[in-house]
Amino acid sequence: MMISRSIYRLSLAAGLVCGGFLAQPAVAQTQQQPAAEEAVDYSEMRYGEKRPAADKGVVAAQMALARDHLEGKNGARKSVRSAARWLTKAAEQGDAEAQFMLANLLMKGSRELKAKPSSALTLYASAADKGNVEAAYKAAHGYHYGTGVEPDLEKAVVYYTKAADAGNIAAKNNLGLMYLQGKGTTRDLSIAFRLFEDTAKVGNAWGQNNLGGMYEMGWGTAKDLDQALSYYKKSADAGNKHGKQNHDRLKTIMAAANAKKEEAADQSTGSTEAASSEGGSNTASQVAKPEAKTSEAEGTTSNVGASSTESEASATTN
Repeated sequence: MMISRSIYRLSLAAGLVCGGFLAQPAVAQTQQQPAAEEAVDYSEMRYGEKRPAADKGVVAAQMALARDHLEGKNGARKSVRSAARWLTKAAEQGDAEAQFMLANLLMKGSRELKAKPSSALTLYASAADKGNVEAAYKAAHGYHYGTGVEPDLEKAVVYYTKAADAGNIAAKNNLGLMYLQGKGTTRDLSIAFRLFEDTAKVGNAWGQNNLGGMYEMGWGTAKDLDQALSYYKKSADAGNKHGKQNHDRLKTIMAAANAKKEEAADQSTGSTEAASSEGGSNTASQVAKPEAKTSEAEGTTSNVGASSTESEASATTN
């Protein structure tokens, strides 16, 4: 529902920290229509010069005042609370940038403004529906991990898709994870592979790690341990700890497999020579095929499925 201005004013008078932001800041169907605006640059005007336009509902002026309060410039007192008040006015008119900025303030909180993750998530979703790509990623991330709400994996997929389609790399990686694990959507290893490949191509360390895992396990592509090792190394070189762990693990496995292969070849040569010296007719030795040890043979699986988050995420074991 729309945040009530009267509640906000009453709460200010009562000295409440969070004011009217306790209500869900979604835009109601009966929302006030944006006032007609002239092409005016309010950014460097003094506070008193732009205030009349803001009071009349001019979104650009309201946004300029919000920024002034956030930065303490153009004669405005630095105040997160005052910035949030002007952002609320612009957000109520459906401005996506205002909704996104207000969501950031409510998600983080401050000494002046109580954190309200559930309201922030609603605002992110609203801004995302208007085309804000970063808001789409943050909405997806919130629904994915249950930030202020119960996790909703289907909504997470919807908003990851919006952001991924617009080129957001972190969203592509996490959407790949959803398809890999079949969470919020039908499991599709081919789609997961393509999404990880897209992120790896632009140098994303999470995507490189995950693409390496897909090659190692043969998920969505032919199994290729050399490719897996290559992508793990790229991830490790970019500083991803999971990429390094996977690179070191797979390198050890491949070295052991090669050593076993060489040992089997040596045994085969020895057996052939012994048979020849004894005059035997069966000179072909029974050489066992080398069993390339995969992570499954070691009792673990690749750390494919590491998600991009705003803080470093732990890779999930599949």
